Amino acid sequence: MLRTIVKITMIGTVVYFGYHCRYRLMNLVLANSFLRKLLVSGTFGSRAVREKMLQGLFGEGNGTNYS
Repeated sequence: MLRTIVKITMIGTVVYFGYHCRYRLMNLVLANSFLRKLLVSGTFGSRAVREKMLQGLFGEGNGTNYS
């Protein structure tokens, strides 16, 4: 029982500090060129993410026409 409480507390602490330092962690990961390429190819490999980003970039159908 105590072991489970300690595990939950440790996981909660790691999640809290990971969220608190998320931009530092992201910069640390993106500083490595191999990890950056892997992250970008994985992100754009997902159809839903790619379409959402392109829609936001070009403003198709969301009413934000800046011309």
